[in-house]
Amino acid sequence: MLRRCLAAFPAVTAAVFIVPVVIGLIGTWLPAFGYLPALGAERLTWAHWEYLLTHPSVPTAARHTLISAWGSTLLSLLAALTLLALTWRSRTLRWLRRSLSGLLAIPHAAFAIGIVALLAPSGWLIKLASPALTGWELPPIFSLVRDPWAISLMFVLALKETPFIIFMTLAALQQLQVGRSLQMGRSLGYTEFMAWRRIILPQLLPLLRLPLFAVLAYGVSVVDLALIVGPSAPSTLAVLVDRWFNHPDILRRLPGSAGATLLLVLTVLSLGLWWLLEKLWLRLSRPHWDSGQRRSALHWLARPAEGLSLLLIGSALAAFMVLVVWSFAFRWGFPDPLPQSWTLRFWERGWTRLQQPFWLTLWTGLAAAVIGLVLVVGCLEHEVTLRRRRPGFTGPKLFWLIYVPLIVPQIAFLFGIQVVLVWFNLDGNWLALLWSHLMFVVPYLFLSLSGPYRNFDDRYVRQAMLLHGGEWCALSRVKWPMLLRPLCYVTALGFAVSLAQYLPTLYVGSGRFATLTTETVSIAGGGDRRLVGVYALTQWLLPMLIYSLALLVPAWCFRHRRGMRLQ
Repeated sequence: MLRRCLAAFPAVTAAVFIVPVVIGLIGTWLPAFGYLPALGAERLTWAHWEYLLTHPSVPTAARHTLISAWGSTLLSLLAALTLLALTWRSRTLRWLRRSLSGLLAIPHAAFAIGIVALLAPSGWLIKLASPALTGWELPPIFSLVRDPWAISLMFVLALKETPFIIFMTLAALQQLQVGRSLQMGRSLGYTEFMAWRRIILPQLLPLLRLPLFAVLAYGVSVVDLALIVGPSAPSTLAVLVDRWFNHPDILRRLPGSAGATLLLVLTVLSLGLWWLLEKLWLRLSRPHWDSGQRRSALHWLARPAEGLSLLLIGSALAAFMVLVVWSFAFRWGFPDPLPQSWTLRFWERGWTRLQQPFWLTLWTGLAAAVIGLVLVVGCLEHEVTLRRRRPGFTGPKLFWLIYVPLIVPQIAFLFGIQVVLVWFNLDGNWLALLWSHLMFVVPYLFLSLSGPYRNFDDRYVRQAMLLHGGEWCALSRVKWPMLLRPLCYVTALGFAVSLAQYLPTLYVGSGRFATLTTETVSIAGGGDRRLVGVYALTQWLLPMLIYSLALLVPAWCFRHRRGMRLQ
């Protein structure tokens, strides 16, 4: 009976997520060519593509999109690999491992708001340096954020995505015999850094292809982060398309659909180019790997790598601290390093406004995380049963379809899903909102849990089944308690992913649901900095609370566990 239930999980999971994405893409492509009967458009035409391609903002917006997406992906990959190669088995890496949960819990919008509060012309860093180091009595006229080249957006994306790449790299390294490979490299005279470059890296890059695809696709289609730290005139292509979809003139949704389709084309081309460059780099690097060179001139990067880890953690702590200070500030003029007076007024006002979004965010995130965990565990357990019956089985190809929502730009199919939901009168429904969050929670859960689950020693389950004979009992009393730590951790990750969903909440919720993320992004553009600090800090603290529980629950269970009988 259990095996029959498990056999249904992959097909159901893929159908639940792939079919809506396909329907959403069709619902976006048809309006792109002028067919949207609800708006009176019933004739196919190229006019909306002509409007899009001749719009003066589109070339610059596309350039901003590609610079921020490609630059952030390359920087985060380079930072993650350099950091791991130069600090492997060191105290720095152990320190960074302990900080990963906190870094991953940071919502993108709250992190961006904190960075803006640090680097703005009247930001905290310039206040701390003025006038003693800068001589400025007034804020400077230049700005380090929202620059017209999207460089600030690129660096903020890179800072935010580097912990995710590190986390996925550590998970991928569990599939490689890193210790043995490094020992073999040292026995041949290679330095540890050279052993990483020539032995570990060629095996590691194919395992990181899917997480890097997700990071690159997110960089192309990100809206909330681009609204906060990205350029404004013109913005990125995703922001431009989002504005057309929400324009008072409803006919702007037709060129908006064409823009969303163009964004999908840019994403597909970017992913294909990334794959080609990866293959080309691996092929061209083979002569260098066979050159016999044992040492690298890059050993001096060890100290900067430690500084990079400090930068990752320090930027998060600094962004958090400036939000705390702003949320309690009453009067804070330039160039005073701290506020002249403090108050709780903005916390009282902010909490009054945020009560309903807080509880909606909490229950939606918990429901999405728990349901997503059940689906992912069911799929992975089905894979384990197939591998148990057929040794050498590598896993159903169907599982790759789960990652489609991460690779396809959100805005490229969410408008089509919104059209279909309106057609069936299902828009603005909480279950539809929950399902839209699940579309993005499940792929991240699968990415994070597949490594620990697949590497679990199945002999424990076999022994439990021999003692008792029941597969369900072996899973619930042996395997899942032993995997309690990663299960709790990925549940917290799923909650953080749900909390960060901005576009699904706007489009599928039809503006009827206000979450912490939508409220924070909406007020970040022109609200009072003190109230913005309250909103961003609340959005930051909620996933931190869930991550803290995810760390404490396994420790409490292991401390108070008792011997469990199988009968």
